Amino acid sequence: MHDRTSTDMIDLTRSLQALRQSAWAILLCALALGAGAYAYFKRQTPIFQASTMIVSTGSQTGNQTVNQTLVSAPPLPSGALKGALLNLDVLRAINTGLDGLQGLDPVTRAALQRKLLGEAAAGRSSTLRVNGEVDLYGNGIYTISARHTDPGVAAQLANLATEAIIAWDTRRGLVKVTSARQALEVQLRDTERRLALLGPVGAQPTREQATLLSQQAVRTNDLNNLRALERAVVGSLSLVAQAVTPLKPVSPRAGRNAVLAGLFALLASSVLVLVRSSLSRVVSSDLDLHGMQLRLLGEIPRFRTAKKGQSVLAMLHKGQGADSVAFLASNLRGRLGQEAQDRGQDARTVMVTSLLPGDGKSTLVAALAGSFAASGLRTLLIEADVRHPTQRALWGLAAETATWVNLPMAAPFPGEEARDLQAALRNPEAAQARRLSEHLHLVVTAAHEGATRLPTEAFRAALHTWTPRYDVVLVDAPPALAISDPLEMASMVGGVLIVLEPGKANLSGVQRLQDALELANANVLGVAFNKINPRRITTGYGYGYGYSSPARPVKA
Repeated sequence: MHDRTSTDMIDLTRSLQALRQSAWAILLCALALGAGAYAYFKRQTPIFQASTMIVSTGSQTGNQTVNQTLVSAPPLPSGALKGALLNLDVLRAINTGLDGLQGLDPVTRAALQRKLLGEAAAGRSSTLRVNGEVDLYGNGIYTISARHTDPGVAAQLANLATEAIIAWDTRRGLVKVTSARQALEVQLRDTERRLALLGPVGAQPTREQATLLSQQAVRTNDLNNLRALERAVVGSLSLVAQAVTPLKPVSPRAGRNAVLAGLFALLASSVLVLVRSSLSRVVSSDLDLHGMQLRLLGEIPRFRTAKKGQSVLAMLHKGQGADSVAFLASNLRGRLGQEAQDRGQDARTVMVTSLLPGDGKSTLVAALAGSFAASGLRTLLIEADVRHPTQRALWGLAAETATWVNLPMAAPFPGEEARDLQAALRNPEAAQARRLSEHLHLVVTAAHEGATRLPTEAFRAALHTWTPRYDVVLVDAPPALAISDPLEMASMVGGVLIVLEPGKANLSGVQRLQDALELANANVLGVAFNKINPRRITTGYGYGYGYSSPARPVKA
């Protein structure tokens, strides 16, 4: 038996071929998903985004010290500004500013206010965003962005948020300054109280009064400095650029999303094709046959539905179909030759079988018979499929109007002719065939006469009698694994041709068929692929050569 391990390995060439064969389906899937995504996002309401720019400076307040207390605001840590947008005081300031915002009706304004509060409660905001970071010293640049369906509202909302953030930062900077001021006010009141307890201050104050007066003067001076600083402090943030009304929406980006959806579909469908190819156990190309040491002898294209009054068989005898059939016939004759003679079998007889019903085996063998006869070879076509005979229907009018000829060693009396295969095997002296053309004779089977099997020895004797008078004898046999007839006939002929439909025949089934034929001492000539896309045909020289329209003459 043949080595089957090669079919269990992932073949990159097979994967690439699967991608190539499914290229149109993959592209159509990507285009369809991309077009669907574009249509979906195109219908969405456009969202506009406006942004302001602010700068953060760690030494904004000058690091001033009053009464041995640092009164400057501490630098903003990284990420503090993003959290500030979720601060309730900041949101209240923004919502208060929304009451005077232009371009918003009361319903929309209330909905926006609820949305901002809801985002704060959820801990994340999609309407207002902060981008940017600061260094270890609190220096950096931030952008505050606002999104809305109205570009004017988006710009005003961004400016409102920026004002609220800067006000929040200013209050943050005032915390220590206010605390220091309040502490000095308490100390100053205590000094004044103690001074009042000592009585009126004369021209020559006492030593204790002098000390308290000195403390009062220093603390009053510090308090005035703090009050001045409290009015001047601005925190660590300052505005660089206000938001302007945006001209183009930032979402939905229908074109970008369509491209991304198309690329995703392209990638996903390609992966699915590759996975299916690696897991699929069907014959899809000649590479699969090489693993079983089978030869691909030809490829027959799949034809479109025939026009009224035109048969598929007729289409196989002209144009590109004729090229494919002739190429297969040539390879078939070449494979027979000496190999069949070495095995003690007649090199003129070929049995055509298939793995599955519906592979187009009968049509193919009829086309081969026509090709051999057209080349001048005396051809006999024997229909040995007694369960599902189709040759008479395939040949149509040619079979119905054909004249009858006696088969070799036959001379029937009028009215006693044996004109089907079953009758010819019972009475070979009266056997007749239909004369389809000068070099082509056809023997058909009767439509179910009870017995569903052919007598083996009678068939062997008939082949031995009929074959010497013909150059080629083709036997149209049923699928070999369906019944035992083909396996019994396989050893009687010079060679066996297997017809497969790529993408349909299971690898294990083909292997079982090959093993069964070898056990029956059959000479397996090779495989013919049938019903394939004409663009995927790889065998033959110059496929379609000579069928292009002639060039028009060039005028002088």
